[in-house]
Amino acid sequence: MMEYLPYILIAGFATILTRFLPYWMFKKRTQNQTLLYLQKTISLIIMVVLLIYALRNMDFSTYSLGSAAIFCLILVFILQIWKKNSLLSIVLPTIIYMLLVRMLS
Repeated sequence: MMEYLPYILIAGFATILTRFLPYWMFKKRTQNQTLLYLQKTISLIIMVVLLIYALRNMDFSTYSLGSAAIFCLILVFILQIWKKNSLLSIVLPTIIYMLLVRMLS
């Protein structure tokens, strides 16, 4: 186990560095138009990428499961556009989808 410790520490440091480096670099540039645009649109972009990743292997052949997936997909977009809260847009449709899968299967 001890032979993995340097790799774990390096990976942890790299993760922390990638999280905080943009804040350190752009701390004094609050009026940068590119950063302001990304700040407004990045959450929706991330949600689209997550949805594509989640739907790429999903089986739509069963009508009830396919309709539950499409319903939750639409719910994700509505919540993201309405509330602009990524956590809510991920968690609530996931819970609803899991409940629908259990009830419809």
